[in-house]
Amino acid sequence: MRGTRCVLAAAVALALVSGGCTRRKARPETGDIYRRIARPEIWQVLPGSQAARAGLVPGDLILVYDSVPVRTNDDVRTAQALSADKADSVPLVVLRDGKEVQVRVAPGPLGCVPVSGKYPSSLAVAIEEITRGLGRTIDYDWLAALSGESFTFTAREDLCRSLWPGGKAGVYLDELGRLAGLSFRSVHDAGGNQVSLEAIRAALAQDRPVLVHGGWPEHRWNFWGVAYRVDPADSVVYGYSLDSAAEMPLYGPVAEAYTVRPDGLEADPANITRAVVRQALELNQVYSDTGWKSGIAAYDLVIMSLDRVPFCPVCGDESQGCFDRLVWSTLAHRESACRFLEWMKLALSDQADILDAAIAGNTTVAGMLNGILHSGIHLGSIEDQHKLGIAFGRIQLAEVDLISIYDELLGSLGQQFSDQ
Repeated sequence: MRGTRCVLAAAVALALVSGGCTRRKARPETGDIYRRIARPEIWQVLPGSQAARAGLVPGDLILVYDSVPVRTNDDVRTAQALSADKADSVPLVVLRDGKEVQVRVAPGPLGCVPVSGKYPSSLAVAIEEITRGLGRTIDYDWLAALSGESFTFTAREDLCRSLWPGGKAGVYLDELGRLAGLSFRSVHDAGGNQVSLEAIRAALAQDRPVLVHGGWPEHRWNFWGVAYRVDPADSVVYGYSLDSAAEMPLYGPVAEAYTVRPDGLEADPANITRAVVRQALELNQVYSDTGWKSGIAAYDLVIMSLDRVPFCPVCGDESQGCFDRLVWSTLAHRESACRFLEWMKLALSDQADILDAAIAGNTTVAGMLNGILHSGIHLGSIEDQHKLGIAFGRIQLAEVDLISIYDELLGSLGQQFSDQ
């Protein structure tokens, strides 16, 4: 028993050194993770888009839009807005394989997904940012798996269909902390459970960043982020959230807030995998009483939404962009789940066959989602939306197959633990 556990711990330690936790390094500047993710690098090119017609490809880094240098996705959006009324095409300069390439595009959206779309779990990004400051490096894929986000699908009837994370994102925070070597301490007003900006200011006064859920500007209002400082001039709290390279003010209301401290690391791949799979089973078969639906029930909601025009009750005529974000966010999570499972296969070679089946199942789902993105089918007509509904129904069935694989894996891990 002891020998087996030592082998497991050594295997996961190897994985952690390569892609998870590393030795302490010089403390990076605040916002490093957010600035890296917010670079205007292309992750996906949508079919029939300006980007596709101009010959842009994944990996291209946008340098100049209509003669305006750009460094972030926000810069690109601003430059696009300034050029929206132009009748002629505008020049675009990208960096490709170390060389600058110039093309011309029509004004307006390019129709490509920036690399920030590859990291839809704002909770995982926020924790990765905080742990870098603590001298640790915990891989995004591990954090997204431990929070349950890479292994489920969420939606809510009264909110934008593209919103991510879902209502379950912070449910497993304590377990995530235990398995990742972190301790989360809730921030709240003295004598109550309310999270206020004043309580966050008091926590920041101890020179510790604060993990914050909600309260960020514009479309980030439900994202997780990191509060870093208070401006002494006006007491405004500033920090970072997903898809922002610059500091942003935290306005509120805030749903949750935590200070984060390093703790003992439980480097047992069997326990880590068991926790992730158990969460996947829970999240894919039940939904919370808060209005958020997850797993099979969330797929039902999206399929029913495709029976009406507009698809999204919040976005209305802008539902196409909402739908695209929903698809690529789910695709990114399935790809992240595959990367996590590959790490676990290195550490749990005796579970390789079942882990391979789980990887194959997630790869199948990712392939179906990629097929939707590249199908050229658009929202707007019931006939086309029914086709998309059928595609989502097939994905839902593939998710049902994955549930049975997770159930088998959980049972096998439990049997392995009892045999040791």
